Amino acid sequence: MPETAPIKDKLVTVTTYSSPIDAHLAKNKLESEGILSFLFDENVVSMNPLFNITVGGIKLKTLASDAEKAMAILNSVNELPYTTEQHEPVVCPRCGSTALTYAYDSEQKAKSFFGMVLAFLTFSLPLLAKDKFRCENCGKVFPAS
Repeated sequence: MPETAPIKDKLVTVTTYSSPIDAHLAKNKLESEGILSFLFDENVVSMNPLFNITVGGIKLKTLASDAEKAMAILNSVNELPYTTEQHEPVVCPRCGSTALTYAYDSEQKAKSFFGMVLAFLTFSLPLLAKDKFRCENCGKVFPAS
């Protein structure tokens, strides 16, 4: 009876990113934990960010046998609270929660419109200032500083 070859481990997508910087930070974190990881479609998105939607983002892939551990590591990083320059957690002034996300300044609609026109003319994405936090518990938006 012939011997069967060992089943090779497949690459699986753990998560996707729209920013090459975020993708590399996640890849470096996984590799620092001993997990082999690869970025797919990074060059396409880096060359033209508008292709991000077309290719489905920058894909962070690991071996299928490491996928569960990789997700646990990435989730633990995502659960860390935002901190101030003094390394203190940023808390919502209304409810005291540390479950925050960045929020775009809705008062700068004119700048956003100009940015979109500029993006259309130059085939690039506008730079949106993330200068506020939004509380995921109560919805309050407050300045980052």
